[in-house]
Amino acid sequence: MEIKQITNINEALKILWEHDQSSQKINFPKDKPNRKISEERILKEYDEEPTGYFFIYEDGKIVGSLILKTRFNPFRNQKYGDVRAIYFDASCRGKGFGSKALEFADGYFKLKGCSYAFAGVSALNPASNALFDKFGYERTRNILEKQYES
Repeated sequence: MEIKQITNINEALKILWEHDQSSQKINFPKDKPNRKISEERILKEYDEEPTGYFFIYEDGKIVGSLILKTRFNPFRNQKYGDVRAIYFDASCRGKGFGSKALEFADGYFKLKGCSYAFAGVSALNPASNALFDKFGYERTRNILEKQYES
């Protein structure tokens, strides 16, 4: 497995969109991803921190993506890392790729001077929850949702 920085975001958009759609199906099956909104968000965030966008390769083929952001928490007066997105093709899951990606993220955030890392993980994705638990992430908040009949 190799992690390489994305240097041409316009060429990467199609692949990132495909990864986002697949990830949404797993993590938020009720949502309907919108390509235009997704690409606008990616372009905006890439402009803010282009060094945080990565493709993950196995045998020269892109098998995943990783988006890392550094932010500042004014309530803690600390810089922190945000794992914005982590995605792997189904064939790569359960093979240690996630562990390697989070080790990479830890190194990236420490290099950027972050005091801690944050990740939003769907309650519907037990494998991702287990991975982040394994890496010492603690649940500090819950986001609850209630559905109404139409």
